[in-house]
Amino acid sequence: MFRFVLLISFLLINYMVVDIAAMTADQKAMIHKHFEEIGVECIKDNVISKEDIANLKGKKIPTGDNAPCFLACMFRKLGVLDDAGLLQKETVLDLAKKVFNDEEELKIIENYLHSCSHINSEPVGDGDKGCERSMLAYKCMIENASQFGIDI
Repeated sequence: MFRFVLLISFLLINYMVVDIAAMTADQKAMIHKHFEEIGVECIKDNVISKEDIANLKGKKIPTGDNAPCFLACMFRKLGVLDDAGLLQKETVLDLAKKVFNDEEELKIIENYLHSCSHINSEPVGDGDKGCERSMLAYKCMIENASQFGIDI
């Protein structure tokens, strides 16, 4: 069974680590370190509570006021969120191709990302800031993961 923890989903200080059966320990460590470094940067301007960190690590929806903008910061630094506050699934897929070589795994990831592509057409009140859209994307990724055999 393929399992995938994304950042992009996303994705997030040890919250979203890719875990597909074919992934090596070195690949997992590389991704974990990258997300952790970005998380440390993002938490400086978007302080989240210990509870939010625990929720993210537990693959639950964080409820703190700064959590949406923390996610937006992570997504921007990963290249998942563009300057207009829109999700870029193609960027995530390109990043996945740097880690995974198996076409079947990549197709699963692509379908998973596509399942949340409607997020870009959802109305948000913060425009290009991207905080609200990032939270919508995170919720979608968590809700849709199991139907693609992805363990978030």
